[in-house]
Amino acid sequence: LGDETNMAATKTLLVCRQQTSCLARSALYWRVTRMLSPLITAVSIKRESSSLVKTGRGGRSSFSGNHVTVFGSTGFVGRYVVNRLGRVGTQMLLPYRGDELDTRHLKLMGDLGQIEFRRFSLKDEQSVMEMVRYSSVVVNLIGRDFNTWHNKMDAAMGEGARTVARACREAGVKQFIHVSALNASGDSPSAFLQAKAAGEAAVLEEFPDATIMRPSWIYGREDRFFNFYANLKILPFPFSGVPFLDRGLKTVKRPVCVTDVAMAIFNAVYDDATIGQIYEIAGPKEYILFDLVEYLYHVLRRPFKPYSLPSSLYKIVALAFEASPFDPYLTRDILVRQHLSDTLTAGVPGLEDLNIKPTTVEEAAIGVLRRHRDALHYNETIDELHAS
Repeated sequence: LGDETNMAATKTLLVCRQQTSCLARSALYWRVTRMLSPLITAVSIKRESSSLVKTGRGGRSSFSGNHVTVFGSTGFVGRYVVNRLGRVGTQMLLPYRGDELDTRHLKLMGDLGQIEFRRFSLKDEQSVMEMVRYSSVVVNLIGRDFNTWHNKMDAAMGEGARTVARACREAGVKQFIHVSALNASGDSPSAFLQAKAAGEAAVLEEFPDATIMRPSWIYGREDRFFNFYANLKILPFPFSGVPFLDRGLKTVKRPVCVTDVAMAIFNAVYDDATIGQIYEIAGPKEYILFDLVEYLYHVLRRPFKPYSLPSSLYKIVALAFEASPFDPYLTRDILVRQHLSDTLTAGVPGLEDLNIKPTTVEEAAIGVLRRHRDALHYNETIDELHAS
C-alpha cells in the first residue's frame, strides 16, 4: 500500500511541475510581449521600412512582409486578387459595406488570422482612413456597372476613388494601386467610362505616384461578358438569337482573362518598379465582336443565330431590364460599352511588362462556358472542339 501511495504522489508531483513550467513559460511570454509591444507599435505607425519582416517559407501560412488593404474585394476581380495574395501569406484587410455573408467565400483564401474583415462606408472619410492606416499597399477595385438610388457610378468610381487616394496619402501608404478601365475618357458615350476617367484623374491628383491599371473587358466565371451571351437563350421569340448593333461587325474587342488581371495586380504589389506607372491590361488578340461571339457559341455547342437590332429599339429593351428590382441583366450603358472598340495607347506598358504571358480566349473560354453546355456536350475537350 505504501509503494502505491508513493507512486501516486510522485505522479502528482510530476504533473504539478509540468503545469508550473507551462504557467511560467506563459507568464514569461506575456511579460516579454508587454515589454516589446511599444516597439512593435512604433514600427507599425512610423513605417520606417517599406514592409515588415518576412517569416516562413513563402506559403499561405507564412508572412510575406506586406499588409494589404483591398477595397472591392467582394466583387468579380476582387476574389481572384485576394486568392492570389493569400497564397504567399499576405496579411489583408478587406473592407466591405454589405452583408457579412458577402465575404464568407473570402475567408478560406488565407490562413487563420491572415485576413481581417471590417465594415466601412465610402462616404465616411474617417472610416476609409481606418481601413488604410496600417497598410503598406492599398488596392482599389471599387466599381459599379449601373446606378442605384443610393449608389451612383460617379460617386463610387469618381469621388470615392478620390477619398481612398487622399486617405492613402495622409496615412503614408507606400503604394496605391487603382484599377481604372481601358477607353476611360471624359468624352466617352459611356457613363461608366466617364466615371472611371474622373476617378483616375482624382487619384493622380491626390496620390501622384499611384499605379494605374486599365483593363479591357474582363472575362471569367463570374463575368458580365461571356455569361451575358451564353444566357441569351432565355430571350423569348421574336428576340431569340444573338442581337447586335450593326451585327457586331464594327466593334473590335481585346478581352482579358480575370486571372491575368489578378496576377498583374499581384506582381505590382511585390514590385516597387511599378510605382507611378500606368498599365493597359488587354488580351493578346483582337476579335471582331461578331467573330468572338460566334466562337463562344461554337464552344457552347449551340447554333449561332445573329441578327441586328436598331439602336433605338435595343436601348428600349435595355431600359426595360433597368426597371428590374434586382441587378439588371442589361443596361443602356452596358449596351454602349459592349459595342465600343478597345483601343490601346501607343507606348503604354501592358501584361508582358509585368512578366505575364496573356491568356487567349481559345485557352480559357471552355472553363467559363462549360457549365452552360447541354449534357450531351458537357465533357467535350478543347481538342475535340477544335477538331470539329
